[in-house]
Amino acid sequence: MVIIGHRGYSKKFKENTLTAFKKAFEFSADGIELDLRTTKDGVVVVIHDDNLENFCGVSKKIKELTFQELSRYTFEGERVPTFEEVLEIFPKGKILNAELKEKEAADQAIALIKKYGLEEETVISSFDHSLIFDLIERYKNLKFGFLVGEELRNDPLGLIAKLLTGKPYSMHLPHQLADYPEIFAHICKMIKEQKVKIFIWTLNDLEKFDRIKDFIDAVITDDVESFVNHTRKV
Repeated sequence: MVIIGHRGYSKKFKENTLTAFKKAFEFSADGIELDLRTTKDGVVVVIHDDNLENFCGVSKKIKELTFQELSRYTFEGERVPTFEEVLEIFPKGKILNAELKEKEAADQAIALIKKYGLEEETVISSFDHSLIFDLIERYKNLKFGFLVGEELRNDPLGLIAKLLTGKPYSMHLPHQLADYPEIFAHICKMIKEQKVKIFIWTLNDLEKFDRIKDFIDAVITDDVESFVNHTRKV
């Protein structure tokens, strides 16, 4: 089972920081998940929200700050890292799940992934399905995944069938879908028949994990240590 640290080892360390990413690997995660946005001057940075409120309590928009301006805001001495800074420390052979929070970050992020030779390690995902369809067409040798969430409520089987026509590398399903066992099992079967990987986000419940682990390929979790210890018990 592949264990991926959600925004790093975010249960114990500030999410989407270099420390959280380093600690995820220190505690034997197979990979990390992170979020990408761009600053006013076009630098690709790693932060989930479109503002600094949750990061350091400041109501400033990322898009309205240059990277130099953004760097002035810190949390316990750490600032928002650039994507390139993460790639510089990224271990070869691990998994990098880079979520695009905005389409403006896509081409620059891919250029950086290529610069660091991490095409094989990286899965690029997004809730923006039209963006992922487009990127699959334009970058044939990279791995892309569709993130799905609330939109599953309407027509889950139809949505999954539509997304599978794009021939993604992976499908990223919310763990809440497993609360509907019959639909979950059917969707997983549909995905597996197309040789597509199944990532579950963001799961911190080990009992629930045990119920669904045979259906999935990777689990994205805040609690790296517990999941690593649980899945690698002798």
